Amino acid sequence: MAIPLANFHKNSKLTFEHIKHEEPCPLTTEFLTQLLQHPRYKIDNDSISPLLVQILDDCHGSEEMVNNRRKVMHVSDKISNADDKLLEWFSGGSVGEGFRLKTSDEDVMYIMKSIIVTYPDRTHFIPKDELKKTILYMSDAHCRPGYVTLEIAQLAVGEGCTSIFQNAIVPVGDSLFVSSDIYRQGRVDLFKRKIGIGYVSNGPCASISYQNYVKSLDFAVAFPCVCWPNVAAEWIHRVRLHGWPTQTLINRILKDGCQVVPVGDKCSTDTLLQWRISFVCAEQILIHSLSHSQFRVYGLLKYFLTLIKDTLKHIIGDDDILCSYFLKTVIFHAVENSPASLWVDQNTFVCFRFCLSILIAWVRAGYCPNYFIRNNNLFLRKIHGENRKKLLHFLIDLHDLNWMCLCLDSKDNGVGRMLLERQNPTSRELMQYRTDIDLFRECLFQLPRIDIIGKFSHSLKCLHVSQSDSEDLIAYSIVTAILCGRAHQLFGQYNVTESNKSKYVAMKKCRHLMTSHASMCTSPGVMMLATCHFLTGNYNKTLQMCTYMRLTNKLFICLANADTDSSEALHSRTYKSRNGAPLLYQMYSGQKNTCYQRFKEWFYSCLVFTEHNILFCIPHLQLEVKMHNPGVLIPPLPYAAFLSFLCYHELGDLRGRDKELLNLRAANYDPEQGGHRYWINHTLLGICYQTVGDIRSAIRSFTDYVETMSHYNPAVERIETLLRSS
Repeated sequence: MAIPLANFHKNSKLTFEHIKHEEPCPLTTEFLTQLLQHPRYKIDNDSISPLLVQILDDCHGSEEMVNNRRKVMHVSDKISNADDKLLEWFSGGSVGEGFRLKTSDEDVMYIMKSIIVTYPDRTHFIPKDELKKTILYMSDAHCRPGYVTLEIAQLAVGEGCTSIFQNAIVPVGDSLFVSSDIYRQGRVDLFKRKIGIGYVSNGPCASISYQNYVKSLDFAVAFPCVCWPNVAAEWIHRVRLHGWPTQTLINRILKDGCQVVPVGDKCSTDTLLQWRISFVCAEQILIHSLSHSQFRVYGLLKYFLTLIKDTLKHIIGDDDILCSYFLKTVIFHAVENSPASLWVDQNTFVCFRFCLSILIAWVRAGYCPNYFIRNNNLFLRKIHGENRKKLLHFLIDLHDLNWMCLCLDSKDNGVGRMLLERQNPTSRELMQYRTDIDLFRECLFQLPRIDIIGKFSHSLKCLHVSQSDSEDLIAYSIVTAILCGRAHQLFGQYNVTESNKSKYVAMKKCRHLMTSHASMCTSPGVMMLATCHFLTGNYNKTLQMCTYMRLTNKLFICLANADTDSSEALHSRTYKSRNGAPLLYQMYSGQKNTCYQRFKEWFYSCLVFTEHNILFCIPHLQLEVKMHNPGVLIPPLPYAAFLSFLCYHELGDLRGRDKELLNLRAANYDPEQGGHRYWINHTLLGICYQTVGDIRSAIRSFTDYVETMSHYNPAVERIETLLRSS
């Protein structure tokens, strides 16, 4: 049944819902053919690609933004791995590749340096200074190519033979093997004990989903291979007519090698001793070597997958029948087997359809070749039989829809909606603003994500070798983050020091160490210093800093909804007036300031409290910090009012205290920093009401918090305490 074009013109939601839920899925009906020809929605091949270029750069980031993200991750990993002889930290997943969407997964791999994997006839690849480590021999696991068993050749005493490793040793005849299933579960249990939250086994990883976030964080532990696996030897000598990857890139990948991770072949009946060969490090090198036009198409493929998941669930009953790894494999094969001249901006949609055609051909054949191991069929477990036929017909229908295949979901606010609305080009000032905001977010929230205390000399080296404006800001941010981390450590020592003189010296050092960060940004820099003054009883100084923060006329960098900042939203946020002039133009016209100067002059953001700096958090909020991993974000306007309220309360100024309570209530309705975005605001209000003795209002505020955060919620405990006391 065809729906009249007039109805579609009035209400496109009706049409899209009809497309998604009609049986059978009518993706090639006469209606859709007419729709493609309708003047309102007809986009010719010459205009679709320029539109996609603009839209994808708005959604996924421009080339400069993606490069800045990768620089931050590279510097952070490099510093965290400095002087660590036991573990090597590797940031992978979509975040490591350069994406920053709400659904982007963050994968962290710990590579155990104390263990070496090789073949029995290739022990000469092991460096002489590492011959005393635990050595494992890998051999065919008698299942799909790409899986091996690990036999213990040499068991070292100490770090290379932890209790988790020892528990995973399984005797088979006269030999000892390492069990992937036992080792993986041991690691998951260790994460649970150390961090105190519910990790679960997910493939080779220990996984947990953040509260209020769609993305998940996966931790995997891997053993490094010092030689390239035999099953992937073909990849080294493969005929490449178009020169990608280059020989230099191949040599770099061979030098870095691969890893084995603790997961067996899911098509096998016995996975106890099977380990999978992992090429995640090599894959990230290949992704980073793509041109931005190629990376843009890869991002469009990932978006396309999220778009069709609901329909796959409806048609096949499994929304995970296609995974993002299949699409990564598609882009690798597509780039390797096509000339670089094809991958230009004006061919963006052509390249997308080229990749979709490759996927269709693989589904038709029922064979998806692993990029490094061609005789490993990635479709073997799920895409076969009736499911393969349904998926094939669905993908062919999508291919025939032309650009409309990107607009199937009427509820989606991404590429499809922007295509239909024909978004206006982004101005130069707005694009520069977006680039700055993206870099500042990285420096504020990605750099401090790990413990880099004690790596100060390495951070100074980054500052010394920086060669661009953005690299300078990254290096400055790392240096100030390390100094602040050291201040938090000293403050913890100050709390347990008995001598008053030692306390004073430690407190003075804390303030000096935090000054550099305070000079770099109003928040978190100045507000963290204000917290230090509050904790040491200097309430007047705290009030001065809170007043300074609230009087500042800067732009707030929001983290929680970073991926939803459309050009229109950014436009409305930045065209505020300062001295009667449009703020956006004032920021990026006239004298060219550096990234550091723009960050210092125009922007501020949230404070972050984690278990690493919990002693530096005011006691009223330590319960929330303990129960929320990876940390608690506090917006600066409500926090300044809350801190001022506590200062006036300690000083006995009831009028000032009541005024700040009103300010906090007003800040809770702030469009960018209010309680609808940050659940912690309800807790701040509840604590203030509890302090003034308004138990009913305190319970109401904590109840709002409970409704916002249903899991790991200390507000329930606070409410029970209030009810008992009343």
